[in-house]
Amino acid sequence: MVKVKKEEKLHFGKVFYYQDELNDDFEETNLKRIELPKDYKYTHRNIFFKLASWILYYFFAFPILGLYSFFGGVKIKGRKNIKGLRKTGCFVYANHVSFYDVFDIQACVFLFKRTNILGYTDALSNKVIAKIVPLIGYKPIPSSIETYKSFMKDLEIETKKGHNTLIYPEAHIWPYYTKIRPYVSASFKYPAKLNAPVIPITNCIRKSKISKRAKITLYIGKPIYPKAELSVKENQEYLRNTCYQEMCDTAAKYSIYEYVKYVKGEAPNENEESD
Repeated sequence: MVKVKKEEKLHFGKVFYYQDELNDDFEETNLKRIELPKDYKYTHRNIFFKLASWILYYFFAFPILGLYSFFGGVKIKGRKNIKGLRKTGCFVYANHVSFYDVFDIQACVFLFKRTNILGYTDALSNKVIAKIVPLIGYKPIPSSIETYKSFMKDLEIETKKGHNTLIYPEAHIWPYYTKIRPYVSASFKYPAKLNAPVIPITNCIRKSKISKRAKITLYIGKPIYPKAELSVKENQEYLRNTCYQEMCDTAAKYSIYEYVKYVKGEAPNENEESD
């Protein structure tokens, strides 16, 4: 993961200079990616863990994050597209434009429905955070054959329960980026194998009427279902391509306010600027 720190401040925001759309990362979290233990426990059957998870998710995280999103000016469009999927386990794919956009989806899109989060192991590098995030549905990406097997089994269990899995296929955060960056199809193997629908969500940037900082509108796309006549591999590519095109089209139509500017290339040298 490449941390890109060079930026130029402007009156409306910032200018970020990037070289690699797949690997450059503009969000500093001070968390380190660690190796996932081979015996990492994805599925918890302990009654006390389940109770603590339920209480933390629905009585603390859900209302607090929901209020944060509401007062942050987040808007949701397209709820009709997920009507009827209340008891269906879905795989939700979204572009990553803010550290907090995961909360918007968890607390504001799928109301009172468990939405787990698939992510890297960074959060587990902090001992305190590592104890809390599994309770609210954080699922680290497996790093070995042993963990992959238990991970897939847990995904199957959660999907059959009707729970969602939220994935950011772009992998890295580009704050307030208005386009959709290219992403690979690897994570679309999960809905292809489990025959589960894909829900594309596009975080679009809009200008605020009362604040200098831009705001976010989430557009929920129509569910995309695997095709019965296709193989798992074919469905994996089909789901990725269809989801990606939907997100690109939505971003092109609604994400039209450039609060932060992104420029491909090296940042200007400070000495050059002073000349």
